[in-house]
Amino acid sequence: MSGTDDVKLLAGRTALVTGAGGGVGQGVALALAAAGANVVIAARRAATGEETAALIIAAGGRALSLPVDVSDRGQVIGAVDDSVKHFGGLEIVIHNASSGLAGKPAKLEDITDAMWDEQCAVGLDATYYLAHAALPYLRDHGRGRFLVMSSAQGLHGGAMNPAYPAVKNGMRGLVKALAREWGRHGILVNAVAPAALTDAAAAYFERNPEIRAKIMQGIPLGRLGDSQSDIGAAVVAMCSDHWRYVTGLTIPVDGGNYSAL
Repeated sequence: MSGTDDVKLLAGRTALVTGAGGGVGQGVALALAAAGANVVIAARRAATGEETAALIIAAGGRALSLPVDVSDRGQVIGAVDDSVKHFGGLEIVIHNASSGLAGKPAKLEDITDAMWDEQCAVGLDATYYLAHAALPYLRDHGRGRFLVMSSAQGLHGGAMNPAYPAVKNGMRGLVKALAREWGRHGILVNAVAPAALTDAAAAYFERNPEIRAKIMQGIPLGRLGDSQSDIGAAVVAMCSDHWRYVTGLTIPVDGGNYSAL
């Protein structure tokens, strides 16, 4: 390996990533580890988190897997504390976890209070819990990064499931507010709106090729991103010292899809 591959942009830093047992979260975790970060995988299912940790360790990185239900404030606080105890600090927090209901089509009249509450708990409530628990460790050293994985549906809305864009827009509002409040502490707060070809997306497109074709028509770069080398690489850049003067934004990492809407 040569060139930028040799540069460990995040060496010595510790990152906590929720929902990193698969999909975009796993890709982000692998990219952070490849950039030199110690990575804490907070996954609801222990087995999937351990899988991601094993991949990182096999590649020579350092990882810790913790079973965490991010909708439970006590478990979130415990995960932050355990991260600091294990690796000695915490510089990066990335909230990627999303409710399993988020990707399921549902009209408003079919959404129950329980369904609404679950999506809010895993998305918006968990962002609040993570921010509250992590602030003491992210502040004042100049390397604090707090990122949430948002969605283009949080920017333009979406007709598939009204709870989902509502939650993502709420997270976006919290990102803007925290960026203003935490700027004096040297913490950058941003959101990422990715478009990635996860295993779940690939399976969905296999069943619905006409939807895949329609989506591809709206992506100027002509493809969906790779969770590690495209989405993860962007996250690494945002968490590095090269990204020091941008905060409070939602960054589409989507091959130009949002700009084409």
